[in-house]
Amino acid sequence: MEILKSMQGDMKSMQGEMKSMQSEMKKTNEKLENVENKTDKNTILLEDLNKKVQIIAEVSYSLTEQIDREKDKDGKSLKDRLNIIELAVTDTSSRVKDVQKDLSRAVRVTAENWAEIVELKAVK
Repeated sequence: MEILKSMQGDMKSMQGEMKSMQSEMKKTNEKLENVENKTDKNTILLEDLNKKVQIIAEVSYSLTEQIDREKDKDGKSLKDRLNIIELAVTDTSSRVKDVQKDLSRAVRVTAENWAEIVELKAVK
């Protein structure tokens, strides 16, 4: 009789531990979902930044081609037009640097998020 009571106590203890483990697993899954959501958002940001950088490069290339094709279409001298383009390139360069900084931050955050995902998956 005592053995049965002892076994019942052990089983209840094990059930309690199992419930505790299930609760911890739920918490871990919630954290993992949160990290995955953040990673998805960062991926979208990276894609958006890449598109912006590509647009800037295309505009710069287009301007270069336009200079080669149309030397004096609007009556301005080539020197005047080159000065305007130099100002635009300087402005674009500073914007590209800002985009690169943002991209670098997004890459870093994404890497951190992936590291957390790997760590959380390892906990499972």
